[in-house]
Amino acid sequence: MEKEKSMPQKRRVTRRKEVPMTREPLHVSPDARRRMIEDAAYFRYEKRSGDGGDHVEDWLLAEAEIEAMLNGKSA
Repeated sequence: MEKEKSMPQKRRVTRRKEVPMTREPLHVSPDARRRMIEDAAYFRYEKRSGDGGDHVEDWLLAEAEIEAMLNGKSA
């Protein structure tokens, strides 16, 4: 007797609701925070190959980015 091949059942796909990523704020020392901002500002400088730009703007943008990261928010 020949066995019948069964068709694979279709799987029902359900979409997950997107849940915003939130977490407890990270606590770092003021010195560690400053170093993180320095690194982020320097990476911004390097990204544009050191051409033009404003070091104060780099610092302020880096500071906002690090604050958002430490507070569990997206920048």
